[in-house]
Amino acid sequence: MGELEDEIWSKTGGQSEPSGSFYDKKDATHESPGAQRPRTAVLGHTVSYIVSAVVLREGRVLMMREAKKSCRGTWYLPTGRVEKNESLEEAVVREVLEETGLAFQPISIICVDSQGTSWFRFTFVGLITGGKLKSLKEQDKESMEAGWFTSQEIFTSLLLRARDICPLITAGLKWYESKQDNPVCRLLPAKNPHSCIILRLLVVKRLEADDKRSLFCLLLHKTATDNNSHPCFPHKVMNFCTYESNVSGAVEGLIRDFDSHIQYRTHGYINIEHTGKPHGAADGLCLTFLVEVFGPAEEGIIKGKYSWFKLDEKPLVSKIWDLIDVKGCSELVEY
Repeated sequence: MGELEDEIWSKTGGQSEPSGSFYDKKDATHESPGAQRPRTAVLGHTVSYIVSAVVLREGRVLMMREAKKSCRGTWYLPTGRVEKNESLEEAVVREVLEETGLAFQPISIICVDSQGTSWFRFTFVGLITGGKLKSLKEQDKESMEAGWFTSQEIFTSLLLRARDICPLITAGLKWYESKQDNPVCRLLPAKNPHSCIILRLLVVKRLEADDKRSLFCLLLHKTATDNNSHPCFPHKVMNFCTYESNVSGAVEGLIRDFDSHIQYRTHGYINIEHTGKPHGAADGLCLTFLVEVFGPAEEGIIKGKYSWFKLDEKPLVSKIWDLIDVKGCSELVEY
């Protein structure tokens, strides 16, 4: 995202800013009239983050056996809550070590599933770099033991704590099989702090003629006449709720604000920003979601606040184009 923002800033007369600046930060602190929920993200209070790991070795998936009284003896992916003052990567490394005894190196987030806008689970893939697989003799409060199983064993015969991990495992197997060696299919969190949950859209339009590719992205302007105002991506600062709204609903609303009849396709997350520290001030997220729309790219200001920006950097155009073609975005899953 940094490369994209740099090009847009340079072409619109602004100066390059750190990745994550492409939303109006006043929105993050503005409390809309009648709002019932605070917009500040506080881990353990207004938001909850979960991390999971799908690790593959010789065709087998790493699993852990639960030690908690409520689900003791059942199997699950290495999974746990992100703790205060902890990044997503630090959390998944800690959870894998505690529950399986193995050292884990995250490579990419392949899936983000959510309930409403206050509960998110980030599923990582990566490599085992050391450690010793936990045995029954080494069981503790974190887990009873760990083991390696084929996907068929997991899906058909293993006693699972819950089957919600099955689509995560399927997504992981696809990544290891066809995407592992493609750099465009790797996403790790950018270390930019946020105090709230922000959803921003990279809305693109692809045009191809005479073997030439053109890529346009949609920008939002504060006003149609203020030449000094810097553009930003369409975005929404989320209120915190479990079931009343969700990410796909927010995506739909942002797209329909631009054009209520336009055809579009969602591709998934292409950027995630989070630090987790200091707790209470940086527990938020900035999630950038890739959406492709279809039709001609209109010129000038649209509806008084939108415009299409043509990307000229060929490597950047190719990267986004390939990301769509190979389905390299992190998947969105909602319950």
